Parts: sequence; structure tokens; C-alpha cells
Amino acid sequence: AAVAKAGGLPFLALGMMGANEIESLLKETKGLLGNEPWGVGLLGFIEEELLKSQLEIVKKFKPPFSLIAGGRSAQARALEAQGIITYLHIPSSRLLRLYLEDGVKNFIFEGRECGGHIGPLTSFVLWETSIATLLEAIPQAAKADEYSVLFAGGIDNALSSAMVGTLAALLAERG
Repeated sequence: AAVAKAGGLPFLALGMMGANEIESLLKETKGLLGNEPWGVGLLGFIEEELLKSQLEIVKKFKPPFSLIAGGRSAQARALEAQGIITYLHIPSSRLLRLYLEDGVKNFIFEGRECGGHIGPLTSFVLWETSIATLLEAIPQAAKADEYSVLFAGGIDNALSSAMVGTLAALLAERG
């Protein structure tokens, strides 16, 4: 609730939690936040039955947002079909291209500095190659405003903020 009141977007990392824990946590969060936006973070690579039970509860509480680390396009589409805006973590532009071909439109470009479930590339290398992939894959005439990109890792001061802003300018020009 403090994150939301300060203007941030609070997320709950569900990790390896079981169904009972998640149900209680999501119920409490929804009660605390009311109509404020919030989201859940999922691990797309965990044991299938555990992920399935987590997804059932997430669909019940319908947080406005979710993100999936190590996820697949089908997982994102299933949550999107429930009205939950879903972001997939992108550790490489090659994986980004596959997701784009599968119709995914929301991404977190997560560089090596983020920790956790990351790929081999540092943020600035990942961002530069992923932006180039997006610009190539999404034609000028396409509805670029249907796509959303978040940049994660390596942004910790005015210089790094200016650098990501400069890199992202080409995407912003497209909408």
C-alpha cells in the first residue's frame, strides 16, 4: 500500500508459494489497494502443477498487471485473455523476436545487473539490440502504441537515466 500511495506500481513476487499462501496474500493486497493498480510476478519455468495452481488464484483476483520471468507466449496470452496486462522478461533480442512472432506485445528488457532470472547481456547491450529488433519487427504503419517496453537494471543515476532515455527515443518516436 505504501508503494502505491507513493505513486509506484506494487508487485508481489509469488515465486514458489503454494495456493493457500497466494490466496491469502492476494486477498489482503486487493483489500488494501482497492482500485489502485498492482501486479504479481510469476516464474514461468516452475513445476507445471504449481504454476497452474498459482495461475488459477491469480485469475480469481485479477490483478491489473503480471510479469513472467522465464515465461512462454502461451502463458502471457492466457493471462491477457483474463484482462491482466502481462509482461514477459526478455534476456536476449533473439527471444524477443520469437515472442513478437507469437504476438506478445509487453516486455521487460532485463539486463544482467538486475539479478535473479537474467540472461548473459548487460542492460545497455540488451537494450540496444532489443530496440533494434523492435524497430525492425514493427513496421512504421503498425500500431506501435499497442506495444509496451520497460527497461530494468543498470538505471541508478542521472547518467544511466539519460542513456536509457536516449536509447528509447527511437521507440518513443514510433509511439
